[in-house]
Amino acid sequence: MGVHLVSDVNVKPVSDYAPEDAALLCSVGRLICAWTMLEQSLEAKVGLMREGMGDVRTVGARTRPSMSKLMTELRTMVAMRDRRNASALMEISAIERDMQRIDRFRALIIQGFQQPEAGGFACRDPRNNRIHVSLDQLDSEISALEEVAQRLLAV
Repeated sequence: MGVHLVSDVNVKPVSDYAPEDAALLCSVGRLICAWTMLEQSLEAKVGLMREGMGDVRTVGARTRPSMSKLMTELRTMVAMRDRRNASALMEISAIERDMQRIDRFRALIIQGFQQPEAGGFACRDPRNNRIHVSLDQLDSEISALEEVAQRLLAV
């Protein structure tokens, strides 16, 4: 009673991607790198704000804190710093909404990637709907992510 594999499943190894797919693979990598850079920027921002307030603890000494924990801490510190100015808190809320939207897009790409197609690639969302993502759309989300990082550092 061994395990029987389905022999007619057509799975393309990454090494077989055509040179025209290089832009796609590069863009997916850029999206992942941009998100990681956002996480690191947020962590550094929270660390600098802690130092400025006299707290010398390191951010995430044991485990790396999640984005939501870092955003909560940032919101708390900004609220303490700008007690009479709610505009910074409103900007943080707007940044969080943008980050959540981009994170859903990122999860779609990472978890739902199916195959390259003309001008982009196919994905499956959590409900198994087929979605075409264009390279322009991917580039737009990467730009939005970089803009969010700049807005976050300016808070």
